[in-house]
Amino acid sequence: MGEGLNDLDRSVPNREESHPSRGSYTVAVLCLTLILSFIDRFVINLVVDPIRAELGLSDLEISLLQGAGFALIFALAALPAGRLADRVNRPRLIAAGVVVWSLATIACGLATGFWSFFAARVVLGFGEAALIPAASSLLIDSFSAARRGTALGIFSLGSTSGSGIALIIGGAVLSYLGTDTSAGLPIIASLAPWRQLMIVMGIPGFFFVALLLFIPEPAHGNRLPPPPLQLLLRNLSAERGLVLRLCFAKGVMSLADFGMAAWLPTLLMRHYAATPIAAGATVGIATALAGIIGSIGGGMLSDWSAPRCSISTRAKLIAGSYLVALYGAISIGFCSSSLQIGIAFSFWVAGSVSGSVVGRITMQERVPSNMRATTVALSITISAIIGIAAGPTLVPVIAGRMQGADSALQFAIVVVGVISVVPALVLIVRSASTVPAASAAEG
Repeated sequence: MGEGLNDLDRSVPNREESHPSRGSYTVAVLCLTLILSFIDRFVINLVVDPIRAELGLSDLEISLLQGAGFALIFALAALPAGRLADRVNRPRLIAAGVVVWSLATIACGLATGFWSFFAARVVLGFGEAALIPAASSLLIDSFSAARRGTALGIFSLGSTSGSGIALIIGGAVLSYLGTDTSAGLPIIASLAPWRQLMIVMGIPGFFFVALLLFIPEPAHGNRLPPPPLQLLLRNLSAERGLVLRLCFAKGVMSLADFGMAAWLPTLLMRHYAATPIAAGATVGIATALAGIIGSIGGGMLSDWSAPRCSISTRAKLIAGSYLVALYGAISIGFCSSSLQIGIAFSFWVAGSVSGSVVGRITMQERVPSNMRATTVALSITISAIIGIAAGPTLVPVIAGRMQGADSALQFAIVVVGVISVVPALVLIVRSASTVPAASAAEG
């Protein structure tokens, strides 16, 4: 299999690393585009009450707009979008997606009721579905094994810090829209501030289109078409199912990723007397800082290991990262203050993100270049289905089994962390082999 991959990778000449400034431009624009996608995705969280009041929505309907309206189509569209990204010019595909989700964000500001708002959120998820698969495979094809880890790690900063940046930028824009200065805005001045916010946040995407179109497609039209389904499944199942194991390892880790993010603020407010602002700041800062460490650290570990390691070494790096996450999860059970919980959670985030970055690079190196975006899309779909569907729900289910215990919620978060890491470690350890990782990466 390794020789076949080398042959396929040779169809992707002229990596952007031969032009350092071009490579830096590619990484920077893709990272900023990922941050933009998170801003348009999460800005709704700042204006929940005004939306609910004006449109007469229930809490359930609001939760569907925040979650299912986006997440379900995002997960379902990821695979066909990844398949498409393996066939067409990726910068143009990403640019088209930006146009779609920017129009959808503006449409949210023009919604007249639940169903029109829900439809706009569905289109937003559809537009964003191609971004991470297309951008990840583009970066892998653009850099050699010795540099692609750092490139993908920097790109990943967009997701690890995106939600926090979304709240910061969205809050600043919302504050401006509430001043007298904004009264002179053309066309939208008469609209409610939450509508103005949606429309304003949808506009920057159109400026990103030009930036994206300046990114060259490294394959220069010479990429092979995506393999038929039978060959796709054969590649995913090769090397003792290595790629599938990596996808499912990230998937089970997402149980605790989503579960902790959903319930840690509640834990801090309910049991440690934290205000909503303080609880959000504790979790947000821990996520952002540890996410940066995990993203850059995971990328650097991948680059360091690329010239000399086997899959066994990569598996050890991922397993080591997940053990750091396990330490963070268990530590939460021994914490007695908001600060301690924030620090413990940062270990979880750093370990989970680092392992995810190393795993994403490894899985793309083990498949032909014409199915890399599809592979990333498969990982995203598995993580979204497992994490979104079960993560936030599993925590209260476990806590409910301990009714009457003061520490039920805190204990439940620990349990979810443990039952996420253990199967992930089993999958990773069993993935180890003596096949050199670099054999699939050189081109």
